[in-house]
Amino acid sequence: MIRRSFFVLASVIVLLSFTLLSACGDKDSEPDTIKYVKDRQALKEASKNATYIQRTLYLSDANGLLIPQVTGLPESGAPESQVLNYLVKGGPVTELLPNGFQTVLPAETEVVNVDMDKRGNLTVDFSREFLETRPEDQERAVQSVVWTLTEFNTVKSVSISVDGKVLDEWPDTRRSIGRGLTRQDGINTTFGDVSDVAASGSLTVFYLTTYKNKTYEVPVTVRAITGNDRVSDLVSALVDEPADSPFISTFNPDTRLIDKPMIKDGVVSLHFNDAVYEDKAAKTISERALRCLVRTLTSQKGINKVEIKAGDSDKVMLESGKTLTGPVSESMVSASGL
Repeated sequence: MIRRSFFVLASVIVLLSFTLLSACGDKDSEPDTIKYVKDRQALKEASKNATYIQRTLYLSDANGLLIPQVTGLPESGAPESQVLNYLVKGGPVTELLPNGFQTVLPAETEVVNVDMDKRGNLTVDFSREFLETRPEDQERAVQSVVWTLTEFNTVKSVSISVDGKVLDEWPDTRRSIGRGLTRQDGINTTFGDVSDVAASGSLTVFYLTTYKNKTYEVPVTVRAITGNDRVSDLVSALVDEPADSPFISTFNPDTRLIDKPMIKDGVVSLHFNDAVYEDKAAKTISERALRCLVRTLTSQKGINKVEIKAGDSDKVMLESGKTLTGPVSESMVSASGL
């Protein structure tokens, strides 16, 4: 969500109001040391004509997990380059980061060029400072770039180059990077309880995680034994979080699908057993569970909305008292939605 009052005075360069997409916990307090300009009236006048666009940046939390954060950025003719600049340490976003969060690209890294081909592959050419990424941050840096850029519908895949040469691997560690990277390559990857990795598949779902009593949603790519129905596999992964991990499922452990999921006209229909209720007496479902479910499934190709039925009831009520009257989209479960 974008607040256009107080923080519009916080920086000449950018108006930012960070909020965790999940809205699962209280908002992190903003930094105490924000630099203010003296000419407040001039800044107010300039802001009247400014247009801000919501963008999602994938930033690292204190536990090293990449978390999607929504921020308002000034409208730009080169939005892909713009969001990448906001991933650089010491960049324009630094003083307004939520507590415990940080950007992932080395300081002074520059976006030299971005080039989109006809297939939707975006090649990003960074300056050599990009190669200064610490070995322990290399995978995280690539994932942050890929997931931030693929928030744009036009970007289907991402390749990374330095000084005009495609970077297939990190020169210091020889760790592979690859070309044409997509979200299918994963984020915050964990192998969980799977012993036979070769026989398992990758599933990206949303769990909860905590930091200093703050709870928020995190996308996680888990390895799991998969079947013939991907939606059912995703629901199973949502219910059963990896053991001995910092991730928390939003569903009761006995939650199961009664019927096979059906997809029609971009809407997936799910029929759960009564265990999906957070409060079985009141027959209400957790907003957190709904958000994680919808955000997980709408990331799949061909799914735009999620329709839910629980037990023998045709109506689904949330803990807040609201009743779902139809299919739910991702925009409906944002902080400003349900």
